[in-house]
Amino acid sequence: MGIDKLNKSLSYMAFRVFKPLSVLFLRNSIPFQTASDWLKRIYLDTAFENKEFRINPDKKQTKTRVALLTGLSRVEIDRVMKIAKPLEASEQKWNRATKVLSGWSSDETYLTKDNIQKILPLTGEISFSSLVLTYSGGATMRSVLDDLLKVKSVEMVGKKVKLIRRDYSEKPDKLKLFNLDLYGKSTGSLLDTLVFNDDKSNVNNRRYQKLVFHSNIPVENKQQAIEFIKSETDKLLIAIDTKLSQLSKDSNTKEKLIGLGTYYIEEDKPNEKL
Repeated sequence: MGIDKLNKSLSYMAFRVFKPLSVLFLRNSIPFQTASDWLKRIYLDTAFENKEFRINPDKKQTKTRVALLTGLSRVEIDRVMKIAKPLEASEQKWNRATKVLSGWSSDETYLTKDNIQKILPLTGEISFSSLVLTYSGGATMRSVLDDLLKVKSVEMVGKKVKLIRRDYSEKPDKLKLFNLDLYGKSTGSLLDTLVFNDDKSNVNNRRYQKLVFHSNIPVENKQQAIEFIKSETDKLLIAIDTKLSQLSKDSNTKEKLIGLGTYYIEEDKPNEKL
């Protein structure tokens, strides 16, 4: 396979993987810079820890080698390695709306004598517009206001804007946190299997991974297809769960997490063949 075809295939895969992730990130108010730093940290952890990318697998990885592999400068490597890993991250780079809230809570121009955030008119010398102009980094007043209203950080009092709370994101409930954890587990497990199977050294020990789909299902047959897939998959998963439960014995030996993930596929048929 030529390098151009390889890059095209990898870029297609990247778009398919990153597009749904970007939807989840934007839906949960994660700005690009935060996601970018997460990806950089993962790149660096992989380059430092994975023996596959060392010149000598038995020797410690060097920063020079990592810089060459990742394309990141040594200065950037030092900065990113100080960031908490994504699984335990508690700090995020603020997006534009969050910077506005921070300015509103710390800039004396927008505080009363008692350090209470002023209720701001939409326009004027000291207004919500001037606050956005100062702190948003180029976003429009309307877009920032709409964002803050949506997450209920501010409210309209007549034609003025009142700060309700200083944080930007909606407080996630337990179900949302559980679902996000499940999304990460499901996506990560599938990609781990694909990466394992892509390793030439595992060619004789490939993990089970199959995909079944048909691109010519009439819309009127969609519900019948859904019901059949659910019914047959439930039967299979119950049988697998029963067997794995029987095999889960107390033991002093090393244990493995083993299982099978399933997911439903539905996409609009493209107009052109790839």
